[in-house]
Amino acid sequence: MKTAKRPVVLRPFRYPRYSFDALRVCTRCSRYTALAGERCPACGRASLLPVEAKAASLASKRRTVRLAAVLILSAAAVYFAADGSQRFIALAAGLLLTVLLSWLQLRARLTEDIRSLDELFRRDIGLIREGLEGDRQEAVSVLREDDVLAYEKLREVSVLLRGDRVSRQRVALLHGFQLRKDMDLEMESLILRDFEPLLAEYIGEVAKLKPELIKDRTLRYCQLHEAQILEMKEGPAILTAVAAAAVRMKRYCLLYSGFIGRYADGLPSDRFLRLLRLVQADPREAWNGLDAIVRDIAGNRGIPEARSH
Repeated sequence: MKTAKRPVVLRPFRYPRYSFDALRVCTRCSRYTALAGERCPACGRASLLPVEAKAASLASKRRTVRLAAVLILSAAAVYFAADGSQRFIALAAGLLLTVLLSWLQLRARLTEDIRSLDELFRRDIGLIREGLEGDRQEAVSVLREDDVLAYEKLREVSVLLRGDRVSRQRVALLHGFQLRKDMDLEMESLILRDFEPLLAEYIGEVAKLKPELIKDRTLRYCQLHEAQILEMKEGPAILTAVAAAAVRMKRYCLLYSGFIGRYADGLPSDRFLRLLRLVQADPREAWNGLDAIVRDIAGNRGIPEARSH
């Protein structure tokens, strides 16, 4: 029996420019998390700090320690000077060294912050993995009460915690949702290594709703598991929708010419006409037989040439 899909509302979500932008650390208990919210999921305190800010803080402390060391040494040199002349020289040298160090540290601040971030990741990689796994378990724990919230949490975790386990859980949840064109849908981040019927169904829906999301990883997945998808009840329709989505770019038509050629006859008329125009516009391209297939189909349909519309 087919499970009825529910209409849902998903919060808008945008992947950060850099994955680590989603990572925060608790300044009290050192728990790392990628989940949204003001409070630490471990200790419950409102003490979460972006990991980049944490690294910058550590770098700033090191700069302060170096500067303090120079000031202390300069003060010691002045204090232990034998006479006024030596005190003046020690003071002048100390001030010059302090100014020079401050200037050098200011210029190297960005580089040092980046180095500090890299050191933080290498030092705490185990804690980061532990925290992200805790985030995943928290998302799964709310599944029965609120599957939408569970999906949204898994989506946040997936920014940093990659792999088939998280993707498979997300695909399973999406299978129960009624998808719409206005939803903040994803595709490439959900592609699995192995064949998954629920993912194939999702790909078919997305190909119709948002064809612009069908890109290289999805096309390679469909090409790799084409035989298994064809065994599904809606398999041919899924692959035809994917081929139709691929036709929007000439590069995809060239790279996946064999795949597209196998479903060209089932393409919607507007998609087929676009494919015909691409073939006719560049007859010398390496279409690998796709041009001949398209021309044969056009001849059978009585279409002498691509027409603008």
